Amino acid sequence: MSLTTYTAPMIRTLILAAAITLVMSSHAEAQAIGGPEKGRPVTGDPGISSMVVMDRPDFRVLRDWAEPGAVRRMHNHADATYHVFTLLTGQLTLTVEGQEHVDVKAGDVLELKGGAMHTFKNTGTVTATIVEVFGKAAKQ
Repeated sequence: MSLTTYTAPMIRTLILAAAITLVMSSHAEAQAIGGPEKGRPVTGDPGISSMVVMDRPDFRVLRDWAEPGAVRRMHNHADATYHVFTLLTGQLTLTVEGQEHVDVKAGDVLELKGGAMHTFKNTGTVTATIVEVFGKAAKQ
């Protein structure tokens, strides 16, 4: 996707995701940063927990944790117009439906198509900490 196809809200959100990554990068070797005790277990996915960090009319930010070996089943965020996936700690294998899996390491920032079906598995030895940013369609 070329830069000219990005909307102003999308660019702001990408900058937010980059800023979060930069702030947290000094803690990249830490385990389960960002208050995992505040997360709620994801029903049906043992070892996965999540919390809403921010929910605004034009975007939502989640913080997720995946214990070693934990798998987040195939799912999507149907209301997302775009999806920025940032791994702060640990390592994962991320699979987007119809694509080859991607090995993700701490500090990586990936852009997924809004609403894309995806799954991930913690392939490391420490709890993975993930920040996800989702764009939302403007309400009429």
